[in-house]
Amino acid sequence: MKFYMRFFWIIVFVYLNTLWVSGQQDPHFTKYMYRNQSLYNPSATGRMGDFHSGLAYRIQWLSIDGAPSTLAGNFEKSLDKGNAGIGFNFFYDKIGFDQNLALQINYAYRIKLSNESVLSFGIKGGANLIYSDFSNAVTPEFTDPLHSRNNIWIPRMGIGLMYHNSRFFIAASVPSLLAYIPEKSFQLNNDGGFLSHHFYGSMGYVIDLKKDIWQLKPFIFAKYHHTAPFQLDLGLQLWYKNVFSIGSSYRTGDAIAAMLEIPVWEGINLSYAYDYTNSLFREIGSGAHEIVIEYTWNKKKTKVPSIHKITNLPKF
Repeated sequence: MKFYMRFFWIIVFVYLNTLWVSGQQDPHFTKYMYRNQSLYNPSATGRMGDFHSGLAYRIQWLSIDGAPSTLAGNFEKSLDKGNAGIGFNFFYDKIGFDQNLALQINYAYRIKLSNESVLSFGIKGGANLIYSDFSNAVTPEFTDPLHSRNNIWIPRMGIGLMYHNSRFFIAASVPSLLAYIPEKSFQLNNDGGFLSHHFYGSMGYVIDLKKDIWQLKPFIFAKYHHTAPFQLDLGLQLWYKNVFSIGSSYRTGDAIAAMLEIPVWEGINLSYAYDYTNSLFREIGSGAHEIVIEYTWNKKKTKVPSIHKITNLPKF
């Protein structure tokens, strides 16, 4: 029986590897995707402060070899008194035999609609290095064609749009609007030479429980990809003085998460999230752990008339 169960989970894991290659070129996060939206939406670039950087690490299914793990980071700077922003994102995703490294440059431009409202447009460009190494795979035949290494650079471009004021935001993006695989010989490419399109939408709102002290912040993050069911992340966070927070979220068909964020030094925040899988995949491992560290710096500013001031994006 143990042999058959082990064989069953090997088949499941290989299937998950296949899904990752064909439809999961963008990584998944729980807390990091709200704190650093520019990874998915370039229109959010430069809205966290004059300078903002973050680093996140996520690992899941700890009890099996080759479990998915992701490292991601961002560096962003506000330009032209907040009217624009520029930044750099990277992520390194690994699952089983497959690895995905992405390097991206983002630019955002903002139009002030009123004293409180801002419309942002963003564009991102970069490349993915997708690398697959089957040299350590155990197969019945030594001549198995999977005993090979494949790697390829894939240029990509994406766009994003966001509307926000000091209490509310709504956004949409396609991080891989244009992406092309120049080498048709890449064995694991099943999309006719194009990197798969992912569509993202997000929305959040700030509710004052006690002005400038306690705030409740509900949010929604929607994901669509043609190889997977439509998925929603529904979350709620309680913030204290906009520096300390606790919260939870529910990912449809997948997991329930708990989140915590604390300040550790002036401008430096540390976040942690734990996902408890409530789908059939809970048999594979013990959920997911995610840790995020961020630094935000704001220079001292001279007073600017409100007609020229750009409203900051709410902190989630």
